[in-house]
Order: sequence, then structure tokens, then C-alpha cells
Amino acid sequence: MKVGMPQLYEYDTIEDNLKLAKELGLDFIELNLNFGYCRKEMEAGTVEALLKKYNIEATLHFYDEADLGSYDEVVDAYLVHLERYARLGSDYIKQINMHLIPGPVVTISGVKNYIYEKEYNEYIERLITNFKRAEDICNKYNINMVIENTDNIPEYTKRTYHDLYKAGFRFCYDIGHDHLSYDIVWNLLSEIDLPFDEFHIHDAKDRKKCHLALNDGTLDVAKFKRLAEKNNAYVVLEVKQKSDLVVSVPLFKKL
Repeated sequence: MKVGMPQLYEYDTIEDNLKLAKELGLDFIELNLNFGYCRKEMEAGTVEALLKKYNIEATLHFYDEADLGSYDEVVDAYLVHLERYARLGSDYIKQINMHLIPGPVVTISGVKNYIYEKEYNEYIERLITNFKRAEDICNKYNINMVIENTDNIPEYTKRTYHDLYKAGFRFCYDIGHDHLSYDIVWNLLSEIDLPFDEFHIHDAKDRKKCHLALNDGTLDVAKFKRLAEKNNAYVVLEVKQKSDLVVSVPLFKKL
């Protein structure tokens, strides 16, 4: 198991993040393509040397909104970007993390109805095809790909997980997102042995808040740490500011 931190919004350079990772004794940083300074520094070709300077590894978080269950014209554009940054990071990115998106919603009398659930057969065919395309791009550049649960995922996602598992994909388990989703992924583990190569660990509470510093919520973080150790995974302590990381890293290491 390796322990790392996310790229932080409060910083403006990757090197500032790496300095903090080094101070905290972390193994890696998860770079984030949602941040312009991540994209600019990857395109400038400066990231690999910085990682070597601080002896830190890197994974990469893809765009939050990238929905690979959408239509070809939409997905094609995201895969162009995936290929670009996979190529740029081919010598130093170990893993790319992509979101599983619930898709468009129609709210009727206050109840959310999911288009992908109604059109599931067409949706899952597109999703598997497109995640395979994404995985092929990652593998082309010797990068592993994982699929992450987003927050407030709907019940139909259980079926999606079964089908993605059968298709041979590997996963990232965000435990705070799952808390907001009433533990859909955790409960699935009694049915299928999902292969997790990455964990996003942070505290959460009240089915409303996540990305909290450890001990600021109600999660039994220790049980998720044991699962991460079992999977020999990359663990991102996914709190979003320096002060929360300074508190959370030693707490996690003591569990």
C-alpha cells in the first residue's frame, strides 16, 4: 500500500504540492487535470524532473465531468484529451482515475429519474465500449486505469458495477462518496470481489458531508485501511487543504 495526497486548490505549482508531500512522508501525489496549473506543467514537460527531485510518485485524476456513458461525439472529445495527457505522463504517471457518472436526470414530482437506468442496455454497451477504449489508451502508455464511484450514486449503479466487474475493469473506492450514497459500493462487496487499485480516504458524516479531515466525521476509517492494505492499493488521503492533511496523515498512519 502507498499513501499520497491530492493536488491542492490552494497551491499554484506542482512543486508546492510535492514539498508538502515530502514533509508529510507521503509516497505519491494524485495530480488533477481539472486544475489548469496541472495541465500547463504537464504540457511544459517539467513534472517528471520534479517528481525525481522529491522522490515522489504520481497518479492522475481525469476530468470530473467526463461521462464515458454518453454519446460518441462527447466521449470522443474526452478520449482525445485522455490520449494527450497519458502520452505526456507516460514516463511518470502510474495510474489514471476516471469517474463513473450517473448520467442525465429527469426530476418528476421531486423524484430523480435516471435516463441511463431507463435505457440501460444501450447505456451499458456504450459505457463498456468506451471504458475499454480509455483503458487501451492508458495501457498503450503503460498506465493503469481505475474507475471511481462518484457521490450520491443511484441504486441502478449496482447493476453497472456487476457489468463492469464482468468486463474486467479495476476500481477506485471513494469511501466518502459511498457514505453519501448510503454505502452502495461497500454492500456490493458481499456479492462481488471488486478489485481496487486505489482508495480515496477521508471522513464523512450525516450522509451529506465528505472530504473531511480524519476524526471530523463518523466513518470507521480503519476498516477501509485494512481493505486498502489487502488490495496493496494507492491510497489518496483526499482532504482538500494543507491543514486537513497535516492532521489526517499521522492519524491514518496510526490506525
